[in-house]
Amino acid sequence: MRRTVLKASALTVAALGTSVPVAADPIDHNGESKADRDVDSPVGFTVDLLAGHAPFPDEVAATFRLKYEDGDGTIVSNLPRDASTTVFAKVTWDPEGTSGWHTHPGPVIVSVVEGELELINERDCITRTYSAGEAFIDPGQGNIHIASNPSQRDIAVAYATFLGVPAGAPATVLVPPVSCE
Repeated sequence: MRRTVLKASALTVAALGTSVPVAADPIDHNGESKADRDVDSPVGFTVDLLAGHAPFPDEVAATFRLKYEDGDGTIVSNLPRDASTTVFAKVTWDPEGTSGWHTHPGPVIVSVVEGELELINERDCITRTYSAGEAFIDPGQGNIHIASNPSQRDIAVAYATFLGVPAGAPATVLVPPVSCE
């Protein structure tokens, strides 16, 4: 299995002969393509692809409803019919490592197995901390967020199941940095 350290804005994570691109967001907003703007780059962040683009042979659909303890509303994320494929990865953050600001095509189920992660969603700029033994769902579908390891000495590790990733499409789309000040 090959480990790829993410250091640039348009990357491919490859393992087991399968590629999962990580790319700048091509969606046009207000006449300006995000691909034309600077995207946030991951630092101290590695992805080990454990299973890439596995299609559902059956018709699959799901709805996730998320209500954060410190939030002011419910977030709904629909996994559409013909959910395309799933991607499964082990993600490691070095001490003070960061994923960079990004989104995903569909929901992502994340299980933290070592250390802790701080997650910030653009929609409310609240820092939420998840420790080893806890899980969370990222709604994807335009939910812009960043995950960071707050530790100065310990790594953080999580397993992530990306749902609704179209075959051959990136599981993660990097976007310009967000200001949460």
